Amino acid sequence: MSLYSRIGIITLAITLGWSCTDLTTKLKAQGLGNSPYSSLGMGEFYGESYSDNTGMGQAGVSTGNGFQINNLNPALWVKNRFTTLDIGLIGQYKNIASGNRSQRNAGGNLAYLSLSFAVAPRWVIGFNLKPYSFVDYENTFYRPVSGSPAAPSGNPVVAEYITSGKGGINKASITNSVQIGRYLSLGLESSYFFGNVRRSSEVSLPVSGSATDYLVSLHDRNTYSDIAFRAGAAVRIPIKKDNKLNLNLGGAYSFSTSLNATKTTSFELTQGSYPVIAPDTLENNLTGSMKVPEQYQVGASLEWPFKMILSLDYSHQSWSQYKGFDNTNSNLNDVNRIHVGLEYLPRFTSLNYLDLVRYRVGFSYGKTPYTIDKVDINDTNVSLGFTFPMGRGYQNFLSVALVGGQRGSSGSGVVRERYGRVVLGITLLERWFQKQKID
Repeated sequence: MSLYSRIGIITLAITLGWSCTDLTTKLKAQGLGNSPYSSLGMGEFYGESYSDNTGMGQAGVSTGNGFQINNLNPALWVKNRFTTLDIGLIGQYKNIASGNRSQRNAGGNLAYLSLSFAVAPRWVIGFNLKPYSFVDYENTFYRPVSGSPAAPSGNPVVAEYITSGKGGINKASITNSVQIGRYLSLGLESSYFFGNVRRSSEVSLPVSGSATDYLVSLHDRNTYSDIAFRAGAAVRIPIKKDNKLNLNLGGAYSFSTSLNATKTTSFELTQGSYPVIAPDTLENNLTGSMKVPEQYQVGASLEWPFKMILSLDYSHQSWSQYKGFDNTNSNLNDVNRIHVGLEYLPRFTSLNYLDLVRYRVGFSYGKTPYTIDKVDINDTNVSLGFTFPMGRGYQNFLSVALVGGQRGSSGSGVVRERYGRVVLGITLLERWFQKQKID
């Protein structure tokens, strides 16, 4: 690889890195679509899996293919002996139903931006920038104003209540992954979390004899920042000679952390967009924290190298230990999930293009952190994935993951969400730090 090509890749990564925050902010105005459950806790989560693992039911904490970055486990970055640039985009379509009411919406965002390179034969360093969670909801309901005089129609005055939230938390990470001996690898991800969430509560009050209503608004803006760590380990156990079948075991642990937070609260009273009284700041940069609970993932896989991988994972996160800015838990529960995935490569040495495409299928099931009216909200999804080789020598890849699922039910007081999700990933590979040899 020429020096100019390397400079080009570095420039591309830096440019995308600098623009990532702005791009995420712009797209986050839409997020991944309206999600009522994102009003609870930290909101909705993007997860750690990239496009290839997403197509396997988010499974794969125990093994990596060496061609694409496996972000489920920091220990697996060392599998990538090539310099690897991974870029991902995510889009989602959702149908939301509660009782006899329903809504359809869609949204998209940057999924991840990663760069990894081997600085030594057994040491890989990686850089990663991705959204971690998002808040995107708006709820409207009507309620008679207690004690209000009757309107001319004889009915009590009815006020319109609107609650909404926008924003999210991103993370920038540095990963160090090392190979110890032939079969064991270890990794450590050091992350910096940053972002803000804006929540509003508005009440529209009709004014007798006026064409415009009073609008009472209360706005909260929470800003978060701090560091966190995630560690991982993976081991490969040969079952058959000549590398024909391996048993892989792996695990990753995200340490609990408390994010520094500041909160600003403002109050407004307007009529027809004109202030009735001067806006008032009730709290200005009030300091606090938000506790992000620990999470661990464990998995096992059978690997027929360059042929097939069968993975089974289990993940747990202790959301009952979550604490928000006001030191409350939002009645969140611990999350337990299972992930099952299969990857199949027809024939690695074939000249037929379709034999070089990697095919994936996956399944994931488990609880979410949410309980509504004593009903646990479960999430079930199935997935398909494809990785298409591209470019000269087929050393670059285009990956597509398709996910369809449902969480919640359509019972009274419960929101049912049926969603379709697409994750598109582009992987560019090059060799760096190799001495040229002349035969």
